[in-house]
Amino acid sequence: MWQDYEATYRSALQDEEFLAWRELGARKKAQNIADVCREIEATSLIEIGCGTGAVLRMLHARQFAQKYCACDLSVSAVRFTLESCPAFAQRAVVGRAEALPFPDGAFSVAILSHVIEHLEDPLSALREAARIARFVVVEVPTEKVFSNFVRTKVFNRPYASIAEAGHVQYWSPASIARFLTDDAGFEILNRHLDLLREESGADSGPAAGAKSAESLNSTNSAKSLFKRTLRSALPASMYARLLTTHAVFLCRRSNGGL
Repeated sequence: MWQDYEATYRSALQDEEFLAWRELGARKKAQNIADVCREIEATSLIEIGCGTGAVLRMLHARQFAQKYCACDLSVSAVRFTLESCPAFAQRAVVGRAEALPFPDGAFSVAILSHVIEHLEDPLSALREAARIARFVVVEVPTEKVFSNFVRTKVFNRPYASIAEAGHVQYWSPASIARFLTDDAGFEILNRHLDLLREESGADSGPAAGAKSAESLNSTNSAKSLFKRTLRSALPASMYARLLTTHAVFLCRRSNGGL
């Protein structure tokens, strides 16, 4: 892996700016999850890659489910989640996304929000999520877009998210959908494309949270102004081919039933 997640979280969880940054991003993540799940009943859920538990807290505030569980690779993250969600998190465990310590069908919904782009084997993680839950929610940044084509092919520079967030997988809005259906064997029940209208800092790993609050709120920068201009001028589908967005999917195994 690109970094030691346990060491990174152990340090980052002492940083108030990091925690505030994760809370900010969690609001949009929870909204996206609620949007794609609006037609299903989520009696129990597990968040795989729970981090600080911020998304769970936001979903609990929305009364999204009746029972909540969390899993993360980092011991410190799991401990923090249990301590910050004592009123409703029934269980939080340390484990890898590719090998979860739960029986088949243990949950109604499994959430992988900005997780699989960090994994060398995202397919195993998706299949494991589908094993333990009836529905799977997946959210990823869509980084295979024209702006990054120019960055990597014309200027010969790596994806910024390699160093900033530890991403090892890259998709476009279309290719992530194909990956879910053709490779993972999922049926897509609902989807949402988040054009990132707010600078929420929602698409990075723990190390990226070390950025200052000032840098996260630089909405008056030339880059932010450029993005806002394009969003107002272009159809969403065209904008998503040019710049990074977030794609959110509600899925189930193709042989599943409502």
